[in-house]
Amino acid sequence: MRNLALLLLLFCLVGCGYNFPGKGDLPAGVSRIYVPLFSNRSAEPLLENRLSSAVSEVFARNNRITLVENRDQAEAILEGDIRSYSTRAVAYDSNDDISEYRSQMLVDARLLQVTDGRLLWQGNVSWDDEYAAADDKALQEDLEQDAIDEISLRIAEELLYRLVDDF
Repeated sequence: MRNLALLLLLFCLVGCGYNFPGKGDLPAGVSRIYVPLFSNRSAEPLLENRLSSAVSEVFARNNRITLVENRDQAEAILEGDIRSYSTRAVAYDSNDDISEYRSQMLVDARLLQVTDGRLLWQGNVSWDDEYAAADDKALQEDLEQDAIDEISLRIAEELLYRLVDDF
């Protein structure tokens, strides 16, 4: 009886279907993609550059995807729009001064087949990050830019996971 229980437990663990994220394939067997500069509908300047760079970096690290430099070489195009970016105070100190901010970015993305423009995947991703407030304006700006870089990286990773694993 004990052996049967162990065998049943083993089958349950093996058959659970767990896999590591980011190890699947792109929809429709696509392997070569082109990533143009994302559009920026927010009021924060230059977000599109940081996010597009993060997406290219993250996708280039995946050995199942080949990033190409122009549309003519691609099987699919990953387009994206930064729909919004916001920063707000989330914590205050004992003097009622801001001690922490939270920045958030929301991105819409779609993967389109080059040959016929067919939509292969569509979704949106948002991410937020907290950072400390600073009295020095230059330091405050640096801290926010670091948060933007972290948000961009996390959104890029989430886009990859959703595309290849169909989350």
